[in-house]
Amino acid sequence: MSTIDGPGRWPRAAREEADVSLTRMAQLTSFSKSYLGMVETGQRPCSPDIVLAYERVFGPIGDDMWRRRNITHPRVMQTKRAGLAELLHSVDQGHPGSLLDTPTSLAADELLAAQVSPKGVEHLRNWMSEGKTATLRVNSLSILARRSDPGDALKIIEVLESDERVRMLSLASTVSRLMQYDWKTCRSIAREPGTAPDPVRLAKRLAKDAVDVKDAEARWCGAYLLRELVPVLTR
Repeated sequence: MSTIDGPGRWPRAAREEADVSLTRMAQLTSFSKSYLGMVETGQRPCSPDIVLAYERVFGPIGDDMWRRRNITHPRVMQTKRAGLAELLHSVDQGHPGSLLDTPTSLAADELLAAQVSPKGVEHLRNWMSEGKTATLRVNSLSILARRSDPGDALKIIEVLESDERVRMLSLASTVSRLMQYDWKTCRSIAREPGTAPDPVRLAKRLAKDAVDVKDAEARWCGAYLLRELVPVLTR
């Protein structure tokens, strides 16, 4: 399995898990073998076109790893090239656009994090703390977390600890991404982790998030939920 960091790591992981060679992947898509190799190793950006090409081959249907890239919120943002390009431009101009009321998927977070401009990053930092909706605040926080900038880590943790609505949305999204429960169940688990239908399975998946040195949000949520699950796991 690939150990490459950045957005290119999960297309490569999906290909390797399916035992598809890079040569065969080039045949299955409109991209050259050399270009796909550069994307997978982080030498070229993982664009929405690449994501869509890999999704057409590997999922999300029938592939558990790829399904876990998305949360089960009924209005989760789709990874479409035109929409993401428009959103990036909007964020750069200081307008949150669909970030205001549409939850992002992990795939969208990573693509936006990889391509957002320095000016856009400053807007996200402001919205993370002062955005007028909880959805905007948590979306901004998640995108910043995927940038893996150590300078943002403390602020991300501060928001998660002080903003209850952001915290609940982030925890629910974590459970949703890992377990694929319906959104109502995920919100319930975020409020009371001990009510999780399969706490042992959830804990095993959370353990990986809790040691993710690249993602402050995943690390904090993983550690928080594991701590809350301890009474159930030790019965």
